[in-house]
This record gives sequence, C-alpha cells and structure tokens, in this order.
Amino acid sequence: MPGLIAIFNETDQSADLDPLIEKVEFRGECREIITGDHSCCMTVLDGCSGKAGSNRPAAIDGYMVVSEEEGIVLQGYEGEKKLCSLIAKDGPSCFENIEGEFTLAYSDGDGSRLVARDPLGIKPLYYTEKEGTLYIAPEIKVLVDLDTLIKEVPPGSYLDEHNHWISYYNMPKVGRSNNLSLAEAEEKMRHLLLLAVEERIAGVDNLGLYLSGGLDSSVVAALAAEIREEPISTYTVGIKGSRDIDYASIMAERIGSDHHSYTYDLDEMLAIIPDVIYHLESFDCAYVRSAIPNYIAARQAAADGREVMLTGEGSDEMFVGYSYLKLLGSEQKIEAELEAIFKNLSRTGLQRVDRMNSAHGLECRVPFLKPALLELVQQFPMEWKLHDFGSDSVDKWILRKAFEEELGAKIAWRDKEQFDQGSGSAGMLTSVAEEIISDAEFAAESEEAPVPVRNKEELYYYRIFRGFYPESVLPLVGRWTRTS
Repeated sequence: MPGLIAIFNETDQSADLDPLIEKVEFRGECREIITGDHSCCMTVLDGCSGKAGSNRPAAIDGYMVVSEEEGIVLQGYEGEKKLCSLIAKDGPSCFENIEGEFTLAYSDGDGSRLVARDPLGIKPLYYTEKEGTLYIAPEIKVLVDLDTLIKEVPPGSYLDEHNHWISYYNMPKVGRSNNLSLAEAEEKMRHLLLLAVEERIAGVDNLGLYLSGGLDSSVVAALAAEIREEPISTYTVGIKGSRDIDYASIMAERIGSDHHSYTYDLDEMLAIIPDVIYHLESFDCAYVRSAIPNYIAARQAAADGREVMLTGEGSDEMFVGYSYLKLLGSEQKIEAELEAIFKNLSRTGLQRVDRMNSAHGLECRVPFLKPALLELVQQFPMEWKLHDFGSDSVDKWILRKAFEEELGAKIAWRDKEQFDQGSGSAGMLTSVAEEIISDAEFAAESEEAPVPVRNKEELYYYRIFRGFYPESVLPLVGRWTRTS
C-alpha cells in the first residue's frame, strides 16, 4: 500500500522528511507535494507522477469518490485538485459527501491545515507531536524514534483548526428491519457490490486478486471478471494439500482467471515470522497466523508485477461470518460483538491487509467496505445474514444466495474458514511454541508482560515484537477476542 507522510510546523521552517521516509520506503517511490508553505512538507509513497510544475496545497494517498459523481474515482493530481476545490467551497463539511479509501493532508500557506482519514479507516494513519511540530505517518515504525506518544488517527475524522479530531462519519448501527423485500435487497446489494469493484479497479493496469476459494474472495473475483474484458490474475497460497488451493482452482477455472498457486511449509513460515511481525506491528496470535499467508501471497503478486490487489476483507463483519458468533445466544449479543469488532477493525484485519501488502509495495483495496454497501447491509434483519438462528445456522446466507449462480453451489455454500485454517497453517506454529517455551517460562513472562499474553504461541510472537518496538506502542496493538 502507498502511504502519506506530512510534517506541520508552527514556525516557518520546513522539516526533513527523509528520516521518516526511510522507515517505509518499501511502500513505494515518493511523490513530493509542493505546497508553497515552508511550515509544511508532504509526500505520498505511491510511485505516481504528479502534474509537472504543479504547486498545490493538498496530498492524497489513495482515492476518493464524491457522492455527486458516483463511480468516478479521483486520485493523484486529479484527486488533489478536486479536494482543493471542495475545501474552498465547503470547508471540512465536504467530507460528508466523500467516500473511498484515502488519507490526506492540506495546508493553504496561511496557517490553516487539515488532515483526514477515510470513513472506515482502510488507509492507515498515525500522528504525534513534538516541540510544536505535528507528524503524520502511515505506520507506527515511522514515528518511534521521535520518542513521543503515538496515536492512531480515528477513522472517519479530520483535524480541525483547533487541533481537535472531528468525526464526520459514524458507523451505522445494526437495524431491525427495512422496507425492502428479500429480492429487492439482493438486487440492491449486488448493484452496490458491482459498483464497489468497478470503483476499485478503475484505471488499474496491473490488477491482481487474492482468491482463497471462499465465498468472499470468490464474489469479488466473479464481479471483477465480469467487468474486465481480459482475464484477471488471481493468487492463492497454502501448505501442500490445503483446502484453499483446491477450492480456488475450481473458482479460477470457472471465471477463466490467470491463476497462480504457491505452496509453503513450516520452515518457510518460521523464516519469515520476524519480517511478518515487524511489518504487521502486532503480536496478536490470530493476526500473526493469518498475516503469514497474506505476506507470502503479496510477495508472489509483487514478483509478478501486480500493483493493485483486491481482497474479500470486511464481509465476515458485515454478514456475521465468524463461526463463534452463532454461539453467543442472542441477536443482541451478536450485534454488540460485531460493533466491537468494527470499532477495532482498523487495528486488526485492515491493518493486516495494509501491512502485508505494503511490505511488498502493493496497494490492496477492499470492495466490501464501501460505506453505502455497509449502510445497506446493516439494515438487513439478522435472519438474512444468519439464517435459521442457532448453532446450525447458515452464516452470510443472503450473500451466498445472491451469488450462487455465479459461484456454483460448491463455492457458494462452502463452510467459513479463517485464512490460516483454509491455507492449512493453523496449529503448526502452536506446536512449535509449545516445544520451545516451557510452562514455567510462559507463567513468568506472561505475568510480567504489561498486556495480556494469552498462550505460548502469542508469547513467541510477543518476544519478537518487543525486539522491534518499545513498550510505549503497546496501546496501539489491536487484539482479537478469540485466539483459537
């Protein structure tokens, strides 16, 4: 993924971006933004060329979609030009009519500044302040050497002139009913999903797609294949004999994609774990497990020259896809759990998607998390998501039903598996940790740790994490509620 780095000084002295850029130069080549304001300097690590000789006060990482121009994707220089006109016309209230996957910075040269993040926090952004200077960066590692308190920019918010973060987007609450019939809901959902995929592949030449053979990635793949005239490139990884590889090959053949499979073993996983944890900026057991196949898949896609990838991330949260949710006993408890998951998503699943792709200079886009689609699905009754409520209920029922024809029954009704389960790597690292960490070591170190370390596997990751990052960043580490 690309990234945004910016420095705002209270004095008329431009700061040096180079030490910050060096920490994340793997994200892409710099596109320097000339603002004409010596108290501000900004760069976007996306490798795109700006308009020659342009002098503009805005920098955008990612892309915007303005509601009055639905489906028109604005990025790079064109996006920055549009943003400047919107701010001049409406001020910060313009964000109420913007969606997409972006972070941005703006400085008009007269002391006014603006920093903002997309509605759901798909694009990463952190900040810290030191001696009157505000630093903005896409990863924690960029800011660590400043030895200051680092905070995450809240999703769906902007920094106002009084240095306060103002929310412009609120996560829609789960509704109990809507005025749509099931057939109407399916049609509207399909339209918004198709539009979401169209927006995310507009103007993209070197497109790729992560295809696990599960429901979510297969839906995105089917829609992308429908839109594109030429075959799309799909990527699957797993250990030898993994279910993902088998199911993905079925789906790839169905849509006629240029499909790539890669198998790995335990030795390869152990070799890359330090790199995975360094880039992931987390030691959470569930996220390290699933980040490993993500990292390997991104490495393969980057080696093939892909630049933008699509993923099915976000569907499980929208359509009640996690199997443990069935056991919570009531709709109210499920809704409360999903609300907590969404609030933490920018620090968990979305952080994994960002970091594992950015480690290889890739941008990864998330069609399911188009806000208009989320707002629609949040109003669906629970029965449409978790059909025949109970321990044997069918998760993501309406999504499966709506796309059964495109996917075929075997894919559409495949049981939900987390990435580390489908790729076949679940449990392998648990056994390694059990062998190298004694019960006494776990008891002593987990008690001394300033945050919960819930099992030996997580302690194994925590030891590596603390070799890269100070204790002060631990509050930024998102945690999954389950570790099995």
